[in-house]
Amino acid sequence: MKISKYTSIAFMAVALTLSSCNKFLDTKPVSYVSDDVTIFDLASSQSALRGVYRQLASTGYYGETYVTLGYFPSGDVKNLTTGGAANLVTVNFRADDLNFNTAWTAIYYTINRANNVITKVPALVGPGFTQAQNDQIVGEAKFIRALAYFDIARAWGGAQIVLTPTTSIDALPQVKRSTLEQTYDRVEQDLNDAEALLPNTVNRIRATKRTVWALKARLYLYRKNWAKADEYATKLIESTDYQLLKPFSSWFANDVVGTRESIFELAYSAANPSTIRQQMQHSTNGGTYRYAPTDKFVQLLNDPAVSGGRSALIGKVTQAGTTLWFGNLYYRKNSTDPAYVLRIAEQYLIRAEARARLGLIEGATGGLNDLNEVRKRADVEPLTLTTANDLLLAIESERRIELAWEAHRWFDLARTGRAKTVLEAIDPTIKVDAHETVFPIPVTQLQLDKNLEQNTGY
Repeated sequence: MKISKYTSIAFMAVALTLSSCNKFLDTKPVSYVSDDVTIFDLASSQSALRGVYRQLASTGYYGETYVTLGYFPSGDVKNLTTGGAANLVTVNFRADDLNFNTAWTAIYYTINRANNVITKVPALVGPGFTQAQNDQIVGEAKFIRALAYFDIARAWGGAQIVLTPTTSIDALPQVKRSTLEQTYDRVEQDLNDAEALLPNTVNRIRATKRTVWALKARLYLYRKNWAKADEYATKLIESTDYQLLKPFSSWFANDVVGTRESIFELAYSAANPSTIRQQMQHSTNGGTYRYAPTDKFVQLLNDPAVSGGRSALIGKVTQAGTTLWFGNLYYRKNSTDPAYVLRIAEQYLIRAEARARLGLIEGATGGLNDLNEVRKRADVEPLTLTTANDLLLAIESERRIELAWEAHRWFDLARTGRAKTVLEAIDPTIKVDAHETVFPIPVTQLQLDKNLEQNTGY
């Protein structure tokens, strides 16, 4: 079962390499938690919460692997190395692809760490640990757990939902997968709880009530609850604490942590560098250059009428007369770039789509106005559109450019059912079968857990 996987794989220190499943399962995890002593006061609770954030930012999750699962099948990114990523690029999803197992494990490891905080911290209110401090810690953990289950749901179509921490490999809960809607229900409940617990403040590297609003807007977009998506995106758009910055590159091409463009990001440091930056950047910039924008995507990003200032999202080097392009969102040579999770531009595009689907096209309350705000910031001419279908297609295209390296493209095409139509038109080598709008459950997890069922078609 899923807990087997993250207890046996994630808890075992990701760097360990073991030769057999039996040895894997028989070894006590490095991060094993045996009793309540581990989290017993304010300081230990804060330390445990930091561990949840660290895991969210890990290489297997937002640090690289989960993000690349959004990159590679997007039709806009090519693989520059040998290995399994080539199958991701052509949407030839395989259950034995290590990338799926790495991301799945990292997400469930995050969930288990959050479960530890959520389960153990509420009882610790007392001298030196106020109710407000307690609420803050639990609320942040609930937000992160909501994000983790959301990411499982949009990628795999439903999760095994476990709400208590795994403290022993001898007492694993027997849990089957919930449906997609049941998983989204769980996400919504955690977000409701977090919203009630967290303060209405601005903190771009830790969850607050406003961070919850941003994820709620995204969740409701996926659930096709257009009115709620509009409502929560509006909360952020109307706040003076967030704004679309000009020039476009100013929100990432600087060394300032947490610009007004950012709603929620994950911090890295020289001691804990961003792996995704290293894989994206060319070797002349200290990277390993494992993947790059396709030629067609480079043309789009360099087209002033389409991209405008967003051409800053790619860079180039010329070697032996050949120009090589690379992603440039993560550019700092010391790899301390944050991972951008929630940004105000996405909220504008969420509201634009929600309003278009509600039939609100033109005028101050129409989706076209929000779309053109995003285009104006990028120094791209506004559009004049009159039908919902034309507006939705324009928003789809705008999300492709605006959120180029934020891993939304594949999930956008999957949730709208347009992956086959769009991707096969971009590249004839890509073939999207009907079942491939969700990823396969990793074969390793199926072997570890008899309760886990494979997605249809794999």
